[in-house]
This record gives sequence, C-alpha cells and structure tokens, in this order.
Amino acid sequence: MITFELREWRISDIASLVENADNINVWNNVRDYFPHPYTEEDGRQFIEIALSEPQSVTDMAISVDGKAVGGIGIIRKTDVERITAEIGYWLGEKYWNKGIMTEAVKQMTTYAFDRFSLHKLYALVFSFNIASQKVLEKAGFECESILKQAAIKNGMIIDLHYYGLLKSQHVKSVLIRSFRDDDLPVLEDLLYEAVFRPGDLPLPRDIIKKPEIDMYIRDFGQKKGDVCLLAELHGNVIGGVWVRILTGEIKGFGHIDVETPECAVSLFKEYRKQGIGTQLMMKMIEYLKEKNYRQVSLSVDKANYAVRMYRKCGFEIVRENEEDYIMVLKLT
Repeated sequence: MITFELREWRISDIASLVENADNINVWNNVRDYFPHPYTEEDGRQFIEIALSEPQSVTDMAISVDGKAVGGIGIIRKTDVERITAEIGYWLGEKYWNKGIMTEAVKQMTTYAFDRFSLHKLYALVFSFNIASQKVLEKAGFECESILKQAAIKNGMIIDLHYYGLLKSQHVKSVLIRSFRDDDLPVLEDLLYEAVFRPGDLPLPRDIIKKPEIDMYIRDFGQKKGDVCLLAELHGNVIGGVWVRILTGEIKGFGHIDVETPECAVSLFKEYRKQGIGTQLMMKMIEYLKEKNYRQVSLSVDKANYAVRMYRKCGFEIVRENEEDYIMVLKLT
C-alpha cells in the first residue's frame, strides 16, 4: 500500500486538488455538487471553506508525498439526528486499488468518533459503485438497507446502499493480541504516552531513556514475568498493557514487593475514553489469575481519569504521595 496521511487542507493544495478531482471517472461516483469540470476556482473555494471551519476539522486531505490526491470528511447532522454524521470520500484515479481508501476511511472513522459526540456514522453509495462498498465493508461498516430508486446520476435512476457503523461496533472491532519481538518500537511509543501527566506540556522524547522509566520496557520479553497485550484496530496498534516484576536497585513507581508484578496501561490519545483500556486490563487480569499471581500493582496520577477505571476493575489504593496513588488488585 502507498504511504499516505490525513491532514488539514492547505491553500498550496489547489494545483494537486484540481489535477486529481478534474476527472469524469471520479465525478461519476460522487454527488453532483462535486464540480465537473473541476477548476482552480472550485478548488480555491473548497479549501477556503474547509479552512474556515471554526472548531474541529471535518474535511481532510488525503496526502501522498505531500500532495493532496483525494479528500474525506463528515457532514454532521442536526436536531434529533445530531448524534449521527455522514462520511464521504473521493480519490484521484491513479491512486485507486492501492489500499489507500480503506485505510483512510478507518482513520477518519476513528477521528470522527473520538473528536465528536457521535454514536453512528453512515455512508450512501451508488448501487453500481462496488469498489466503494468493499471499502466500507473492510472498514467495518455494514449494509443496513438498500434505498430503492432513491437517486439519479447521469440521467439514470439508481438505488442507494446505506452503510452504517455504530461507535460501539467500532470499539468492539479492537483485537487484543500478545506482544511480539518486533513490537518493541511501539511499546516505546506507548511508554512515552504513559509518562504524560494531565496538563503537562509535551515532554522530550528522550525522557523514556531515564533509568527509572526505561526499566519498564528495557529488553522487554527477556525477563521472567514480562507479559504484554496489545490492542489493534484494523491492523494498527493503538494501545497496550504490560506487567513486569522489577527487582533491581531502582524500584518502580508502584513497587510493592519482589513477587508482585507492576502494571502499566497506555493508549494513544485518539483512542482514549472508549472502553479499550478496560478491555486490555481485564484481559491482563484474566491472564495473571491463570498464572496464579497473588496480586498486581500500579501507580497512577491522582488527576488521571483512569483512576475510576482501575477502581472498577477492582484495584484499591494502598498508599499515596503528593501526586500519585499506588493501587493494588488482589487476584486470589
């Protein structure tokens, strides 16, 4: 698959936008308000509108090698339908069939559910657009209905296929798997996310190399008791939970004794507050019980919303300092 990114539109995208959008084969698969021919003025007007969005961005450019080659966005509904949004997208023809669109829909879906108070996303697809239907299905959407003779395109009356995805379904599609040796780089990323405190400014990346932090993942998988479970969404690691028994000279922040594994949970920002951390923790608790551990400990910032999640999982505060709680879950 070609590497791409979703990003905000830029005025400098006008030329590449027009180059890819001014194509009859693109226009045949989108609504009629999408201009054809697609002129430089059309591109300028669109980007200026996209850049004028007052708060969270709802229209993104699909960028390859820095050039905008397609677009994807949501239209938020109003009134009683304000918990729903329609997702729409297009891609320059020379980038078709390269796996870009499926991944772009997955990323936009996660962004939309995370950024807005939405319970559902949906898409309406022309009956003849089989490629777009497959994109949605691979991204987790389901065809809920076919709206008979509900649209007209190029003078032909056609059916519309209604695809929907609930936020709850999106979260349930998360796969939890075991750690592999080649996962160490992403474990470093997760450790970096875990060291932030609420309200902190971004920290230097090399903070995870400090001995008292690095010891949580150094040579992970090579020490007895090292266990890590990772959460994957559509093939991408989005979070993880890991335990390690720290017996060295430097003790962990949540150290209890040399027989109690210390636990860490981390999710990338856009996947927080969706129940994924709880899924990870419950899976780890299940594993530790099977291995007959007596208890597991962790340290958490007092202001961290995860404190409530840990309590629900059964952790209790056993001591505290000025900033952190040290919590323990009895497993037997």
